[in-house]
Amino acid sequence: MTQEEKLQSISEYTPCRTEREIVLRYQSAVNRNDIQQIEYFEKFGKNIRQILLNVHTYERALLFGYTSKDLNEHGWLIGILPIVEKIELDNSNCIHIGKSQNGTYAVAVDWCTGSAGGGSHPSVFDEPVKDYKEAVRQGICQLEEQYNKAERYSVTDKSNYNPKVISKLKNKLLELKCRYTQPQQLTLALF
Repeated sequence: MTQEEKLQSISEYTPCRTEREIVLRYQSAVNRNDIQQIEYFEKFGKNIRQILLNVHTYERALLFGYTSKDLNEHGWLIGILPIVEKIELDNSNCIHIGKSQNGTYAVAVDWCTGSAGGGSHPSVFDEPVKDYKEAVRQGICQLEEQYNKAERYSVTDKSNYNPKVISKLKNKLLELKCRYTQPQQLTLALF
């Protein structure tokens, strides 16, 4: 692509909030004809959308110790972290703890309170957490927030936010919180 074609494709692209800074950097490199910076961006894809999303994923992955720029067979950089622990309340409500190469953790939750629910997989787009116990604590806090929000919604929408289900989940979460965050009593026996 010529410089004019690149600038045209950049100007036609409507970036979201998180992409704006990357678009400006790429546009600036093309305007200045900075070959080194242009090559940096263009090794991440063939079109403006793919370049921006892959650069964003790569730069977030650096926080987790990943340095590879290898794209998959479809031309995308994968930002999902391997799950090292799945803490379940039931089949639809759990905390996923992901761990990166440098030992940094990421937390994601799955939740369901009747017909309403959501969830995700740990990725480089989650906040990096240095300590495993802190990662578990954050997962518990995320579920607490979801259940508290669902409890407020259950006043007007009992089918999606079932108050009985929410109450059971909050009790299970309290047990989980005690098991993972409270000091455990140690008993020593003499033989």
